[in-house]
Amino acid sequence: MNKITLAVLVSIASFAASARSVSLSYEDDHPLFPLGIALASPLQIPFSNYNIYGLRLNAIYAESFETIGLDAGLVGYNRDQLIGFQAQGAAAWVDGNMTGLQLSGIANVVCGNAAGLQLGSIVNYTRGDFAGMQISAINHNGTFYGFQVGAFNYDKGVCWGLQVGVANSDINEYRGWSIGAVNYAERLNGFQLGGVNILAGSGRGVQLGVFNAAAKFSGLQIGVLNIIENGELPIMPVLNAQF
Repeated sequence: MNKITLAVLVSIASFAASARSVSLSYEDDHPLFPLGIALASPLQIPFSNYNIYGLRLNAIYAESFETIGLDAGLVGYNRDQLIGFQAQGAAAWVDGNMTGLQLSGIANVVCGNAAGLQLGSIVNYTRGDFAGMQISAINHNGTFYGFQVGAFNYDKGVCWGLQVGVANSDINEYRGWSIGAVNYAERLNGFQLGGVNILAGSGRGVQLGVFNAAAKFSGLQIGVLNIIENGELPIMPVLNAQF
């Protein structure tokens, strides 16, 4: 073993020891550390119960309690919140809340609430409320405020903003503009533009598409075939209205 290799090993060992003993806070359960380096957890410095306030890097997988700062690598997981920028080649996962930017090659996941920007090639998933912008093939939220772009946008709560996708599905109420080949909403207060626009419950606004259908609707429909179930003329070509 040459002197350079020995020096590197000694440095790593010293850093690992300091990660166990040095704390920048008075919290014993989740002490702070400014730098996290991981091969694949638990092969990481410091250990997963630490908070990283600064920079966290991983080659395969890193786990921390919370991260504030920059989190980069292949797969990054935070058991509490993330505030800052999480850039992962495969997946960025936060069990708590996220404020900032998530960028991943496959999936961004937030199990709490999120505010900011999510960019993913396959899926952006937020279980709670999301405020900001999402761009991915699939976008999923509870309550949504902002702008979505994707092949499939799916929201479970009341939503405000703009959706652009191949298919948009809002199983509560959508307030804003929904633009896609297929747009579906339980309730609507706004505008649906697409090939097929469906309002399953009640709403008001405008539906513009090839086929427009609404159960209880106050507004204007423009399309090849228009259906307003509670309207005076339930089925009309070209134009239908109910006020």
